[in-house]
Amino acid sequence: MENKINIGVIGAGMYGRVHIDTIRQEERARVSWVCTRTEESLNQVMKEYSIEKGTSSYKELLADPEIEAVIISTPPATHAKIAVDALKAGKHILIEKPMATTRGEMTWLVKERENYPELTVLEASCRHTRLQPKFSFIKGMIEEGKIGRIYHMHHNHLLQRTFLEYNPDGRWALDGRFSGGGPLLDWGVYDLSFVMGLFEDQPLLREVNSFAVGGLRSMETGGDFTGPEQHTAAYLQFDNGLSFYYERGAGVHCEVPPETRIYGTRGGLRFSYPTWESNKIEYYSTEGDRRGKPYKKVLKVDMSKHPDNDNTVLIRHFLDCIEKKAQSVMNPELAAKYLNIIFRIYEKSRLNRHHELNNPEQ
Repeated sequence: MENKINIGVIGAGMYGRVHIDTIRQEERARVSWVCTRTEESLNQVMKEYSIEKGTSSYKELLADPEIEAVIISTPPATHAKIAVDALKAGKHILIEKPMATTRGEMTWLVKERENYPELTVLEASCRHTRLQPKFSFIKGMIEEGKIGRIYHMHHNHLLQRTFLEYNPDGRWALDGRFSGGGPLLDWGVYDLSFVMGLFEDQPLLREVNSFAVGGLRSMETGGDFTGPEQHTAAYLQFDNGLSFYYERGAGVHCEVPPETRIYGTRGGLRFSYPTWESNKIEYYSTEGDRRGKPYKKVLKVDMSKHPDNDNTVLIRHFLDCIEKKAQSVMNPELAAKYLNIIFRIYEKSRLNRHHELNNPEQ
């Protein structure tokens, strides 16, 4: 196929390579540039994937007028700066989550995005959420009124392993200067993107109570690391009366599989939203006008047409947006809404920790 979309991949670590592999299977695009931090890794990636051009300076990549789009898959603390430079260079952007690690960076990127409405900017948290069948299935049940008015949600997922055990080359994740945070920042954008999208992204956060704990496991990094949190829980209250208990952890002294529960006035749901988990949705309700016998039905979401790799759907959506066949389902403005909730959870947990340190008898 001629006239393929030329893409530059900035950052070729674990997920950068996933993006390269995915694009190689896509007829509409090709990776014509790659940028990595060191010459050694650059030469390795260029040779392995037969990529024509490479650099250790992303600005050299951005200067190429033939590059139409970039994928940013560097450590999180660099995302916003690279994205702003890419916008100024006139490139479409797929930016890995989280798109920023501070509220200031987040605001800067969203503000800069307003100057380039013709460019696609897609944040990657939609890969496991808005672009998969479980999301549309559950959202449809809610819109049909089968759950009634939703008044409470619950989500928790706790792991003993950490990011480093999942990605041995990602030692930057143990340093808050590069990662910006722990599992809350890493996975919170997925969790919030899924559950809040069920409400058309309308509820506004009013109150937060939370804790965040780190130092549960020594990873023996051999460096001066700032120590991101490992276990966070929050009780969130929204302007529409919805409450949400949310818990996320890695490196925790417990193992709890991912589970989401939704409680409504007419019914309830229990499920695990990641695509690699069960496709079964437990639906609880009563016969008749809330007066009949309570029952449980196990519903199955058809996942047969969903690719085994969620990244395939993400890349296809990105290309569709560039070709004006679709609108970005997770633009910076929307992603910022959920990043702001995460920042508020962090901020409240610090206040609580300060209170504990100054009131040891309580």
